This record gives sequence, structure tokens and C-alpha cells, in this order.
Amino acid sequence: MVADPSLAPAALEQATPSLVRSGLPLVSGGGRTRAPARELVLFDGRLGPSHAALLERTPPALLLATREPGGTPSAWEMRVLASLLRGESLMPPGAAVAKLWLERVVDLKGASSEAAALVEASKGSRSAASLAAEVMHELAANALLDAPVDASGTPLYAHRRESVQAVAPEHVCQVSFAVGEGGIYLEAVDLFGRLTPGPIARAVASLGGRMQVNASGGGAGLGMRRILEACELIAVRVVPGKETRMLGVVGLGEARRRAALPKSLLYFQSE
Repeated sequence: MVADPSLAPAALEQATPSLVRSGLPLVSGGGRTRAPARELVLFDGRLGPSHAALLERTPPALLLATREPGGTPSAWEMRVLASLLRGESLMPPGAAVAKLWLERVVDLKGASSEAAALVEASKGSRSAASLAAEVMHELAANALLDAPVDASGTPLYAHRRESVQAVAPEHVCQVSFAVGEGGIYLEAVDLFGRLTPGPIARAVASLGGRMQVNASGGGAGLGMRRILEACELIAVRVVPGKETRMLGVVGLGEARRRAALPKSLLYFQSE
């Protein structure tokens, strides 16, 4: 665990007790653990291009915002991080979780509408409802259209999004949404497990500037950028060849300057 230059070194001492109580096994910067060690980087949450290199490490660093007064991470973000590493559900405990299986492209709109309706029913702002719909659409489109590949690794649908109406039954994806501490939790799960840190790192590198879309491999760079800008937290768990689970948490308040608010970014690939 280290603090990036946005924080004073004392931030580690302030945050460590809370992180330990959350169940995370920690070794402060420079300590030694059994390989493969995953570096937890505490920062002020102002995600920007300088953080892209942290995602390109092997394994990628886990970026946790210290958004609470006193310079500590929020309890809900620490819970998501602990659940991510343990292979547990990322949804808020005790919350009512709605789940949908998507097969048709038209289902993307339905999932987005459901997410917006849940924000409205939870007394969230109109702008939050709009952002939730957008994030749900991007997460689901990535899982439904970008993730599926054939035996040789060639994308099946990503390069012909405009003409696809439905995917094969074995290529369906699942989306889930629930409201809990932090906002609305939006999750999409595909059955391919091939999302690398690369598309996320490129989107992080583009923050604050113009996004250069890289369509190689079927990645939707603009969509990833919009997810980063809209969410309070992004968490990804990849089981190679089996599953990619991507969670975005959108706050329920007004969306003014949402892109500049503190964010955590957690990418984890299972062994």
C-alpha cells in the first residue's frame, strides 16, 4: 500500500486501521508479500492521465480514493474492494438487486430505462438518472457486443454494431442494478473474461483531453471514457476465459462537474 503524490505520507497511517477493519490484508509501501503482490494506491480521487501507467503495471495497481474527511477511503468503497478481491458479490449488502439477461440490442435500451427509473424511485436527481442510464447502456453494450469472440479471438459483433439485432444464445450477458451507500450500483457480466487493463488505461490517459478512439479488438474507447467520467467508483473483476464483471457506481446527486469528483478505479484479474 502506498500513497501517491496527491497525499501526504501520513495518509497511510490514517487510512490503515479502516482498511484492516474492512478485512484487507495490507503491507505498507516497501513491505514484502507472497507473489503476486497487488499494489493499493491511495490518492485524492482526482483521476487523471498520470494514473494510466499504474494500470499498465503487472499486476495493475488498485486506485482507491480518500474522499472522506480526514483523508480516509469511504466504508462502501473499502467494502467493494474487499469483495472484489475475495470473489464475492459487489452489490451493496441487503439491497434489492434487479437482474436482467440481455440477448437483443433493443434490450440495452430497456436496461438503461430500468436504471434511470430506479434512480428516480430512490429520489435521485434527474441528471443522475440520465447518467445512470448512459453508464448502464455502455456497460451492457461492452458486455453484449464487444466481449464475444470466436475460437481464434476475433470479435463477433463489435465491428458491426449497427447491423446486429441479437447475439447468439451462448453470448448473452447479465446486468444488475441496486441502490446502496454511494449511489446506484450498475453491473454488467459477460461470459468471455477477456477485458484487459489496456482500454481502461487509454481512457484514463485521455481524461481532460480529446479521446482518441482505438477500435482495434472491438474496444469502445469513448464508452469507457464516459463510464469513468460519470462514476464514483469503477470495479472490474476478470476471470480469464470465463467472466468479466464490471461495476460502476453513480452518485444520486446533481451531476455538475461529475468528471472532476473523486473516483476509485479497481481492476483485478483472478489467477
